[in-house]
Amino acid sequence: AGGAPQVYAALREAGAALERRSGAPVRDAGYFAIDSLSAEKSYRHWHADLACGDSPQEAAIGFTVLPKLRREDAPGFLGRDALLAKMQSGLQRRIVTLTLDADGGPGGAPPLHGAELIERDGEPLGIVRSTAYGHSIGKQVVTGYVRCPDGLEKITPKWLREGSWAVRSKRRAPLPATLHLKAPFDPEGKRIAGDYSEAEDLLEVAQ
Repeated sequence: AGGAPQVYAALREAGAALERRSGAPVRDAGYFAIDSLSAEKSYRHWHADLACGDSPQEAAIGFTVLPKLRREDAPGFLGRDALLAKMQSGLQRRIVTLTLDADGGPGGAPPLHGAELIERDGEPLGIVRSTAYGHSIGKQVVTGYVRCPDGLEKITPKWLREGSWAVRSKRRAPLPATLHLKAPFDPEGKRIAGDYSEAEDLLEVAQ
């Protein structure tokens, strides 16, 4: 630990040299940058967003198993029958990504820590599983699972879009939030493909 300042200084010096040679900006990015950047792109975290009790369909990553479910000649695998049954009955719970409407920072939305309530039209339907501040979009990003309410056959994108969403943090009033069926940042995945030509447009929050 005593040598940490020297290690940091050496890294900064090497970064500055790389920036001069390549023209690419080199900036500090600590471990929590992983959480922030992943949240903005709706990437799932095994330790928080995914667990043994969450199915691929519920986690909105059904594309990882659909080919093996739809093909009659696909090889079997452990859990295949259970996933087929879930497909036939329709989604009874699903992951959602929200951003708090209020900007973050001093005087803005309060920091969240997980386990807050997720509400749709004032009805509690789930809890926050992970949350991080998205520096690219200036919003707090929230991820959690919501259940299918009584009287609804299954969760659909239409039902998700038509609701008014909020997050209730402890004893505070509900914090209005916006639902994202795609990633809040770069929803079309252009930057992943190396396309930065529309950088300003990519900062717009996807609806």
